[in-house]
Amino acid sequence: MLYKFSVKNFKGFDKTLVLDFSANNYSFNQNLIKNGLVNKAILYGKNGIGKSSLGIALFDITDHLTDKQKMNAIYLQNYKNLNNINENVKFTYIFKFENDFVEYYYEKRNRNDLVKEVLKINDKEIINYDYFDNSKQFVDKEIINNLNIDLIDNKLSIIKYIYRNTPTNTIPMITKMLNFCENMLWYRSLSEGNAYSGFTNGTASLVEKLYESGKIKDFQQFLKVNGLDYNLKFESVNGNHELFALYDDGRIKAPFVSLASTGTMALFLFFTWKITAFDKLSFLFIDEFDAFLHYEASEYLIKLLSETNFQMILTTNNTNLLTNKLTRPDCCYIMTKNKISNFCNATNREIREGHNLEKLFKSGEFSNGE
Repeated sequence: MLYKFSVKNFKGFDKTLVLDFSANNYSFNQNLIKNGLVNKAILYGKNGIGKSSLGIALFDITDHLTDKQKMNAIYLQNYKNLNNINENVKFTYIFKFENDFVEYYYEKRNRNDLVKEVLKINDKEIINYDYFDNSKQFVDKEIINNLNIDLIDNKLSIIKYIYRNTPTNTIPMITKMLNFCENMLWYRSLSEGNAYSGFTNGTASLVEKLYESGKIKDFQQFLKVNGLDYNLKFESVNGNHELFALYDDGRIKAPFVSLASTGTMALFLFFTWKITAFDKLSFLFIDEFDAFLHYEASEYLIKLLSETNFQMILTTNNTNLLTNKLTRPDCCYIMTKNKISNFCNATNREIREGHNLEKLFKSGEFSNGE
């Protein structure tokens, strides 16, 4: 699991921004906590504060350690903070795997150019590799044996190089970190279209993914729970599979996507990822989680997500979710300028199960002192 993440000089983050998943000692909703860490987080913050940029920053690691879907370049414009254009962008990930800790720090000049990588396992430095200083390229010999390190440039991570060129599971903690990264998923559903990064590759349509899953009846039931009663059927059109909605006992039909609202398509996207990815994910970040959803649909999806095993962050402005029936104070985060705190640490008040989180939030209780 991801224990702590920090980033500096990325996009709007001119100073170090730290996200800490340490959990508190609440006795309720313990299914939202795993191994002492927050497993299901909800992130709030004003428009433009950087919630989306946080997700993009978190998934920078998948760009150079995995071969999975890359983040769309449009989201990585102004990669460096414009106030510090001559400084490197700095990332730190601390993972916790049972009782072991893996700390991975790296610097970049831009999206593709690594400057330095440092890897520690349980505080022991394993790699400290500077791409521009041959005298500062330490790699613990125990993890490479007779492997010859031959990097032709600074675009291929030395960690990825070692992982790809040594026997499987030679370094279990590196294997665990890479497996975690390879099963991370970021996605968003906005009016200009859907986008995703990590986990897989390809651009198969939602309709095609639903067809391949064979779960059209499950999708109908999923929609019905959310107040949408459709009779759906697949047909072949010009060699492609098309999803139709049937009316008048099947005598009239229309393509489902031509009828679906933006909110219905957001539900379709969620369901598709649910059936294709949720049983394999390590980490999920949904940006603008419920921008087009009715509050009852948002609550339903939150309940579904609370039953999953993977670690998760949702960004939202929906305060209806701020109830201890769905979440808990240490799983709710507030983002302000260069700072993220869970509700427990964003106030001097002792937050208990009986408190009304939404009322406290709207009154400005969790302002991080700003």
